[in-house]
Amino acid sequence: MEENSEKMVIRLLVGKQIYPITVMRDQEEIYRKAAKLINERLARYEQSYPGLSYERYTSVALLDFTTQVIQLQNRQDQSPYAATMEQLSAELKQLLDEA
Repeated sequence: MEENSEKMVIRLLVGKQIYPITVMRDQEEIYRKAAKLINERLARYEQSYPGLSYERYTSVALLDFTTQVIQLQNRQDQSPYAATMEQLSAELKQLLDEA
C-alpha cells in the first residue's frame, strides 16, 4: 500500500489531447513542466508556420526536443572523470610500490 501512496494520477494536456498519467508524487512537477514546454513549442510552430497539419507540428517539435537531448548528452565532459581516475591510479601505484 505504501508504494501506491507514492504514486498519483495526473491529467496532462499535451497538444490537443488530455492524458491521465500515473506518476510518482515527487515527479509531478517535472511532468507538468514537460507538458508545458511541449505545448509552448507546438504553439510556436503553429504560429510560425500556419496551415500545416498537426502531425507536422508534433513531428518537428519532437525532432527539436530530441536534438536538444542529444546535444546535452554530447556536452557532458568526461575529462574530469578521466583525470581523477589517472590520479587515483598513480596514488595506488605509489602505495603498492612502497609496500
